[in-house]
Amino acid sequence: MTNTIFDKFNLTDEQFSEIQATYAIIEPLFGEYLTREQKRMMRIEVCQKLGIAERTLFQLLKDVREIGPECLVRRVRSDRGKYRKFKPELLEKAKELLIQNPARSIQMVIDLLAAAPDTKDLVKNISKGSLYANLKKSGFNLEKLRKMHVSQTYYKSFEAAYCNALWQGDARHGIFLPHPDKPGIMKRTYLFAWVDDYSRKILFAKYYWDEKLPRLEDCLRQAILRWGIPEKIYTDNGSAYISNQFTCIVSSIGIRKIHHPPYQAWCKGKVESVMKRIKKFQKEAELSGFQTIDELNETLAAWIELEYNNKLHSATGETPNDRFNNSALKYSLKRITNIDSFNANFLWREYRVINKYGYISMFSNTYRIYDIGIGEKVEVRFNPFDLIEVYIYHGGKYKTTVKAYKITNKNYPKIPEESKKASPQISREAQNYFTNLREKYLKDKSENAFNFSNIIKEANND
Repeated sequence: MTNTIFDKFNLTDEQFSEIQATYAIIEPLFGEYLTREQKRMMRIEVCQKLGIAERTLFQLLKDVREIGPECLVRRVRSDRGKYRKFKPELLEKAKELLIQNPARSIQMVIDLLAAAPDTKDLVKNISKGSLYANLKKSGFNLEKLRKMHVSQTYYKSFEAAYCNALWQGDARHGIFLPHPDKPGIMKRTYLFAWVDDYSRKILFAKYYWDEKLPRLEDCLRQAILRWGIPEKIYTDNGSAYISNQFTCIVSSIGIRKIHHPPYQAWCKGKVESVMKRIKKFQKEAELSGFQTIDELNETLAAWIELEYNNKLHSATGETPNDRFNNSALKYSLKRITNIDSFNANFLWREYRVINKYGYISMFSNTYRIYDIGIGEKVEVRFNPFDLIEVYIYHGGKYKTTVKAYKITNKNYPKIPEESKKASPQISREAQNYFTNLREKYLKDKSENAFNFSNIIKEANND
């Protein structure tokens, strides 16, 4: 079978295939039907496909016109695979210098070689790129060598000075339970928890049916009602924690919110440690046949008090409860004095301007506003799961409660969820790796899990 117009070049099948592939990419640039702008865009696309500069492309097109398609075959040097300017002894000397001090830069190695009498002539006209490429080609792994000798980074152990100075919050996937509304279907639960940094006390933890922002707010609200207002809270960068609504809520209560930097989850180590303990709880909970989320939460509360908050902590030498209570005797807790005002902080907020008809529109719902002038800007506070009724504030003060004149959405759309991270793309290989890792962890820890039935008996006796 002939190779059509390329027969006269007497090419091998491999060379013919190479020409054919490259020529198919550049062929549109020879056409006269393209406009000037279309050719410019086409050149950019061709350069990207071939991995060459535009200047190189112009030369390539010129060669094809003058010589023919045969110039598209990549030439192989007769001395391919051999050192040309680079001498083997120079390479070995460069390796010795890097082994002596892996922190040396390639330029420093060249400078050292140029300063040595036996290598100063050999290193002439040798670039940094050439030295690095030949080191890599010889199998010398400079990156690995540097990692082995890099100074170990140490992180100072941090601890808040007293209780309620800092709380750490986190969330995790819970166990599957029977769906409350769909018989025969299982639904996953999600856990939110808050831990006092100083005492390691679990202040409040609860399972919910989703990881949406209002669940995080409810968990924080319950913890504050029980143990007072913290000065600061420490969280990761999950969508729920960095949302504007959550920031507004904690700011209105007088709490400072801080986040750990990306890829430094060790900053939140205390709550991460608690989550590992709760993971053991969940392992047994999966085998216990719970039917409702209320039953799961009641047992979790019993486990927290019987198996965690009243057990000696290895790092402090005290139980979390004792450490928290002893600190509270020295540093008075900041308690909630007005429940209604406190609960109002957890309502979500939006700002709207009253239109010329005396209405405001929010999430496709319409509300009639009385006693406030047309064109005035009002603050709308609401429960994101119930938009039928909202609370109107004007000038920073509560004015009235109104019901929807026209209701389209009963719930706030697109509620942030803690599990939605900044970078949602993951690989299948990573999923498989961590799945195997989790399975191994559960297998190794299963023998040390506590007896869940005993906890239920003790909780019922209490």
